[in-house]
Amino acid sequence: MQKKYILVINAGSATLKFKIFEAADLKLVREGIVERIGLMNSFIKIGETKEIYEVESHEQAFKLVLSKIEDLQQDIVLVGHRVVHGGEEFSQPVLITKKIFNKLQKYNKLAPLHNPVNLSCIKASNKYLKNTPDVAVFDTAFYQTLPPYAYIYAIPLKYYQRNKIRRYGFHGISHQYMAEKAALSLKKPLDKLNLITCHLGSGCSISAIKKGKAVDTSMGFTPLEGLVMSTRSGTIDPAIPLYLMRKFKMKEDEVNDLLNKRSGLFGLCGSMDMREILVKSGYNVPGFELKGRLAKREKEIGKLTLDIFIYKIKKHIGAYAYILGSVDALVFSGGIGERSQIIRRLVLKDLPKIKTLVISANEELMIAVQAKKIISQ
Repeated sequence: MQKKYILVINAGSATLKFKIFEAADLKLVREGIVERIGLMNSFIKIGETKEIYEVESHEQAFKLVLSKIEDLQQDIVLVGHRVVHGGEEFSQPVLITKKIFNKLQKYNKLAPLHNPVNLSCIKASNKYLKNTPDVAVFDTAFYQTLPPYAYIYAIPLKYYQRNKIRRYGFHGISHQYMAEKAALSLKKPLDKLNLITCHLGSGCSISAIKKGKAVDTSMGFTPLEGLVMSTRSGTIDPAIPLYLMRKFKMKEDEVNDLLNKRSGLFGLCGSMDMREILVKSGYNVPGFELKGRLAKREKEIGKLTLDIFIYKIKKHIGAYAYILGSVDALVFSGGIGERSQIIRRLVLKDLPKIKTLVISANEELMIAVQAKKIISQ
């Protein structure tokens, strides 16, 4: 019998990750990534093979992926898409129709780095894989269990009631995967566990999970709130954007660009590569070296950047530990969380002894599982 496959698309602002699973048992068949979309020297990597292509858009990236999986393309029966923002409206994965697609477009302004490219991939899938169902799986859905006192901001209530301005939370697919894997590792039912899950990558977020349900998370109305990230500022005084607009005559789009694309690690020290920041801070990172001698000022700024990054993480962990009362495990995932033992050690320094787990992120598997459920209903 001919095997059937599920294609999962996980698109970031300049990347497109894909994985192909067997539909029957969700065994991974193939995976790869297109990086630097819209930038110079973009490439696709599948296994150990890396090829340079000029990829100007996510639609082109999607088409490139299909050209590399021609042997499987005819047997793809389902495409699962990560969609970052679904608001309150989408609390579960959903089969994408024209009506649903149009509804999703209104969330583009709330996740400007991600939702537009997520929808671009859905559009490309509909164009190049005609008659193959597309399912959206939402980063925000995991946080539908947040209590009102955790998600409502202290601004006039009418803005929530009429406009749904509230904390939504993001990276939910990753945090849910971490929680479920932690339960397996600890050999306890998820609904008996209190966990603090840390997704540390180019985007960073922390969630408090009580008896298996999310009760708080660091990201808010948009993925800009919370921790310091690669290019995002994280939480700042809300008056700062107003001050920037008055003092420097900055426009709304300029402030948005500053906080989302030119702040965070990059804004503090000119680099978004945590390995470089660690080296500048005096740490040895195996397999990574900087050319030339570092100036004293570079070292000082590198250390300050690292200190700010770690401090914000510890601050959230401490708050969530108090909220939960007891913590069964602190879970790390994401590119930095998984790969940097130095970062984990710095985060754990001076914290009370706590069970620590490192779980490899597999959002794509979670998307495949949830997308398959929708089609099976």
